[in-house]
Amino acid sequence: MKINVILFPVLLAAYEAITYLSNDAYLPALPNITHDLASSQHLIQLTLTTWFLGSASMQIILGPIADRFGRRIVLLTGGIIFIIATLVCALTSSINTLLLFRYIQGATIPSMIVAGYATIYELYDHETAIHTLAWMNSLTLIAPSLGPLFGALLLPYTGWRWIFGLLSIMAGLIIIGLYFKMPETNSYGKNAIQLSRILKEYGRILSNANYMKSVLSSCFLLGAIIAWIAAGPFLVMTQFHYSPLTFGILQALIFGCFIVGTQTIKPLMKKIKSYKLASFGINITFYSGLLALVTTWFFTNTLISLIIPMMLLAWGSGLYFPILNRISIETSNEPMGARIAVFSTLMSGFAMLSSALISGVYNGTSLSLAIFLAFFSTIAYLLKLTIPQRIIT
Repeated sequence: MKINVILFPVLLAAYEAITYLSNDAYLPALPNITHDLASSQHLIQLTLTTWFLGSASMQIILGPIADRFGRRIVLLTGGIIFIIATLVCALTSSINTLLLFRYIQGATIPSMIVAGYATIYELYDHETAIHTLAWMNSLTLIAPSLGPLFGALLLPYTGWRWIFGLLSIMAGLIIIGLYFKMPETNSYGKNAIQLSRILKEYGRILSNANYMKSVLSSCFLLGAIIAWIAAGPFLVMTQFHYSPLTFGILQALIFGCFIVGTQTIKPLMKKIKSYKLASFGINITFYSGLLALVTTWFFTNTLISLIIPMMLLAWGSGLYFPILNRISIETSNEPMGARIAVFSTLMSGFAMLSSALISGVYNGTSLSLAIFLAFFSTIAYLLKLTIPQRIIT
């Protein structure tokens, strides 16, 4: 059991990275996919939106199922469906089929989040969980940081289809590892699934003001990051005419800053209280959003005017997310599956909303993206100000 406690979070983070790579590694190939499937930029951008729509559609259902039948069966079944959906994405020649199976791909993500993270929260105490989530986030951030670079390097030699093909193979190997090393921590297995009880649990969670304020603060900040993920490839490669490799390098720099943020949490928590550290992180993101607005207004034709603020925003987010996410879960006493289900539904919903909004707001300029970043990071900052200090310390 002890070795499972050590290996399980490593395998879970690796699996999470693979699932997110399905949304990041193919970003440099978006113009190629547009051409190969004889589609439009708008429809290809919707392949991101449908993925997020899928990821937001299943948590509410999977939470009670994981509480009733266990964490393992939910995660492993979702993993098998993810592998199949990814293979179909690799083989299809139709934009409609791609959109459908991108939705199915996304719909498997809740099985990993609800079951996997419920297990993490049940395995570890408060401080250990924050440290574990911090290094897991670092490993998971390989997807958005190196995923586009991976896709850009692979694209000239294999084409975009093999990006999905390789991901399905890697996911299969990790699911085999999870089958052997994932512990079962479910303590609610004797409770039958009763709709009235489930609705009451969700109602109590949604009416918990501190839970909602902390989750929504994270949601808006995530929305800012998703806006860059959705519009960044077109800004860098279409508007500024840089290569897919350059975009991959820029993405690695931005999300490398997020990793630096997560990795500084453990040493800083020995000297700084959680509340002050979270405040420092959200302050950085707030001022980074404002900086992006100013720099892109005065230096519209230079990409660096957005890249530097985006790097700072990612760094602050890396400091903020692990602390606030753990705090959000601890503000409720409802079954863990229900807490994670609401949390991940809201996060995925905001990711979907952000990707849909940016496709309508983004007009090909860095300023239009900066406005979006500033607005969402400001809302996240204002929500953080309403959270009582005693909740975070």
